[in-house]
Amino acid sequence: LVISCQTVTKNSIEVTNQEELSKAIENAIAGDEIVMQNGVWTDVQIKFSGEGTEENPIVLRAETPGEVFIEGRSNLQLGGEFLIVEGLFFRNGYTPSKNVIAFRITEDQVANNCIVTNCVILDFNQLQRDKDDLWVQFYGRYNQLDHCYIAGKTNRGPTVRVDLKGNQSIRNYHKIVNNHFGPRPRKGGASAETIQLGSSFTSMSPGNTTIANNLFEACNGEVEII
Repeated sequence: LVISCQTVTKNSIEVTNQEELSKAIENAIAGDEIVMQNGVWTDVQIKFSGEGTEENPIVLRAETPGEVFIEGRSNLQLGGEFLIVEGLFFRNGYTPSKNVIAFRITEDQVANNCIVTNCVILDFNQLQRDKDDLWVQFYGRYNQLDHCYIAGKTNRGPTVRVDLKGNQSIRNYHKIVNNHFGPRPRKGGASAETIQLGSSFTSMSPGNTTIANNLFEACNGEVEII
């Protein structure tokens, strides 16, 4: 009788700066956990790519949830399979691109089965109020935003948008669940929704996105919350 017991050992990589973070992401394999050191990270543009599995995702997390502050001209892009981001706090800055968090890196490198959880985006606004951006942009399929606090967007553009352009993003089955959307002041006019699903050009495309158990507190950007 031969018994085979196969165990998976997680590899935890601690990083303290942008160079170490980029190298850890480049070398990450399924089951790895990349831990960002507590403190302020300024002007970091994170491209989190990799191929995890359902049983062994690749995780990028704060050393202590809420104690890794992403500031300055910073953003986060995810591309690949089964990636998890946890515990990051975006404040005192703005995105240099169209998104603070995007579930894709390029048009050909989207995220699938990826999760952003227990994160904060607070007052992360462009310097010009009329310059538009999106704080969280969904692409791909089966991605999830949960247990996050997102508040204080003052400039043009939805807070969260689900993109439905292209076959890789329709019938997406994304989940936006158990989040707290905090106050968004009145902008005046359109393009200040808290959540937007698709656009006029994709209004007849099937989305299959679930939005559930979210708290919307004083989301007064415009008349449409969703």
